Amino acid sequence: MKVKNLVNWFLLLSILRSKRGQPLSSNRARSIKRLAVYNFLKRERFRAKSTLRIALAKKKRRFHVRPIFLDREAYGAWTTLIPIMREFDREEYFRFMRMTPESFDYLLERVSPLIQKRSQRKPISEGERLAITLRYLASGDSMASLSYLFRVSNQVISNIILETTAAIWFAIKDEVFEPISEDFWRRKSAEFESMWQFPMCGGAMDGKHCFVQKFPMRGSEHFNYKYGNSVVLFALTDAKYKFIIVDVGARGRESDGGVFARSAFGKLYNNHELQLPPPAYNEALRTHLPYVFLGDDAFPLGVHLLKPFKGDFLPPEEVVYNYRVSRARRVVENSFGILAARFRVLRKSIIGSETLVQNIILACCALHNLHLTREDSIPPKQRVYMPPEYADLYKSNGFLKEGRWRKETKDEELCIFKRLVQQEVPEGVHVNLESAHEVRENFVELFVSDPLPWQYDNVPDV
Repeated sequence: MKVKNLVNWFLLLSILRSKRGQPLSSNRARSIKRLAVYNFLKRERFRAKSTLRIALAKKKRRFHVRPIFLDREAYGAWTTLIPIMREFDREEYFRFMRMTPESFDYLLERVSPLIQKRSQRKPISEGERLAITLRYLASGDSMASLSYLFRVSNQVISNIILETTAAIWFAIKDEVFEPISEDFWRRKSAEFESMWQFPMCGGAMDGKHCFVQKFPMRGSEHFNYKYGNSVVLFALTDAKYKFIIVDVGARGRESDGGVFARSAFGKLYNNHELQLPPPAYNEALRTHLPYVFLGDDAFPLGVHLLKPFKGDFLPPEEVVYNYRVSRARRVVENSFGILAARFRVLRKSIIGSETLVQNIILACCALHNLHLTREDSIPPKQRVYMPPEYADLYKSNGFLKEGRWRKETKDEELCIFKRLVQQEVPEGVHVNLESAHEVRENFVELFVSDPLPWQYDNVPDV
């Protein structure tokens, strides 16, 4: 190819000289050809010498596999520690994996087709790959620490975590995240009214900063007000601490309101494509109330989005309203707290690429929902992921207590669900929804006219 280029350059030079009226003589052409060939051979000789020198100077590989990794099947945690805990100490097994043996087997069955490897050498099994990933999510340990524990190299562990977290998300996301529909929002509203005494609420939203090591070539894009680099997890949570919608990848410098506006959920909300049911008639106010979501002051007030009043000296009715909104909205804060407590990788600065960080956060959210879904039919005292003393609970007098967070309220939720359907506006009948401020004032009036028994005990200034 290089010789062909020399010939082309010589022909081009001959054509240019001919056009200028100065054609090359035979002697001049012969001299140019000789000089070009001489320079070409000189460069090729220098390149060959340099290649040979680099090849001779290259260090010989000491070993294909480090000696400490050769006995992985004999001394690795997958074949020694984990089977013992699985057989004789299920409590420690859960602390190690953040998963019961039955849940691990169920997840392994779903994930195996996506992480299975074929090789001439014996590959790392699917179960060991899943165990390495779950231990990383549960502890947040460095990959070097996991390397010594499982007798696998750092590079292999890095690839395993990247692939397995993505596989976890794609394998179970359709199972643990329900598709939205009118009946779906009615059920979520019934749960909020039954458990937190907040009617017409579809969920509580907020953002969580997941700290990361600064990404290369990103400047201050991910630098947040907490003086660290982070990726924002935006989530909508139901009354039972389960994530309804998650959106990961926003930069740490963005506000929660900006993240909400640019998220997929925010676009559906702004385009009125959330499939919310029609407004329901409220007997106490004698007016129709729309379905709403709860947010803090970072979100914009809307017809379907409520947030507290701002200020230090508020009228009594606005103080009561703020108490009721904050009481119901704390479920999203608890969801983030439980998620980070169970998967400690979210309590540390994650080291990895943006793709790896997003895979890790999404996998943690999917596993959180998977645990809550599988434990939903289990009595509270037998739950492992969400034991009775793990989440917040309001006592019958309205005071907050760390203890049993949920009672069996299935019958009450079903009754509320039926009542909402009966009170909704019939199809084809149009109801003129008020402005966002008027909707909020309606809820203020509702909470004052229909107070909870302990409401004013928890708001002593009113």
